[in-house]
Amino acid sequence: MLTIKKHALKMGALALAMGFTFAACSDDDEPTVPQTRSKEYKLAKSATDAAQTGTITLTENADSSVNLSITLKASTKDTKHPFYLIGGSVATPTTDTLVRDSIVGNGAEATKVIWNKVDSVTINGQKRRFTYDSAVKNVSAFAKVYFKAGKDSVIAVGNILKSSAQ
Repeated sequence: MLTIKKHALKMGALALAMGFTFAACSDDDEPTVPQTRSKEYKLAKSATDAAQTGTITLTENADSSVNLSITLKASTKDTKHPFYLIGGSVATPTTDTLVRDSIVGNGAEATKVIWNKVDSVTINGQKRRFTYDSAVKNVSAFAKVYFKAGKDSVIAVGNILKSSAQ
């Protein structure tokens, strides 16, 4: 009789342990969402006038791709404001133009997406993975925005990505 009680006690303990094990492995656990990062770079009126006129924002997506956008705090309605992302920094520019585009003014704050879900770049004919970290650590650049094409009046300038840390 004592043997049956010991056996029943062991089986009960085993059943209890298995119950906890199966309960811990349920399918209703919420999936973890990866943390994404973003960084905003200030654009000023000029290299000597620190009044903020806009921003460049780098954001990381859940799939590790990146977005880059430009925002002008004020824009002139129906005017194409040309902007450039140039290699180097404001103080020491290179001759490399990374992006040449324009943002159309609307009479108020205007935003344009420069990169959308970029996950690779081609360098010297070879495709390479491109992430938030590679943008921040490896790309030295600055942004320059003009009032309009053919008119040499800068309305926003600022170091971005790796150049902002220099």
